[in-house]
Amino acid sequence: MSEEHTPPLISQETLPPEQAARLLQRQKMLQDEAQIVLKELDLVKLLSASGVLRHVGSSALGLMVWRDLDLTVSRPGSSIERAYEIMHPLYIHPRVKQVRYLNESGPFNPTGLQLHDRYYFAVLYDRAAGSEWKIDISFWLADGIHPEPVHDALEQQLTPETRLAILWIKDSWYGLPVYRHEIYSVDIYDAVLQHGVRTPAEFDSYLARQGKPTRAQM
Repeated sequence: MSEEHTPPLISQETLPPEQAARLLQRQKMLQDEAQIVLKELDLVKLLSASGVLRHVGSSALGLMVWRDLDLTVSRPGSSIERAYEIMHPLYIHPRVKQVRYLNESGPFNPTGLQLHDRYYFAVLYDRAAGSEWKIDISFWLADGIHPEPVHDALEQQLTPETRLAILWIKDSWYGLPVYRHEIYSVDIYDAVLQHGVRTPAEFDSYLARQGKPTRAQM
């Protein structure tokens, strides 16, 4: 996240107390359900067998607006054969709808940095009607524990006020087609924690200054 602080354009937008309560209630419900998913798929035991497991992202930080789990495994030099072996129970699970694999190591690493070599799996888990979970699992291959600076910074900096601002802004964006394609959660985190943004309207102003699409352009 950027260290630069730019004063936001202040909007007159306010979050009604009943909407704030709904955002927090849904967040808690989704976070509790995430723990159930971890147990149902035995993911902690399954992935810990391969390396050092970390639960990161919104489901670990209390910033959930949709069903999404992020798990990382640090295992230096792991082979794809071993990753597939570890993932096999998910491939054959009767409620797993899809598993997508990307090799982002060596020449296929989009960052070009060996630190970020990984095997990436995106799992769709259909718990029940209307409750499909996306589970992102990364097997990091470089030496040591893979750094998660955004997660670690959020863990240290979040307050009740900034958590609610993030939930409000994410709620206004996560259903739009550009979210997770051009606008990401990290954009929201940076805007709130580093630039004082507190409302969806202020976030639109922040995006416009960054040359990124706003809701008015959807």
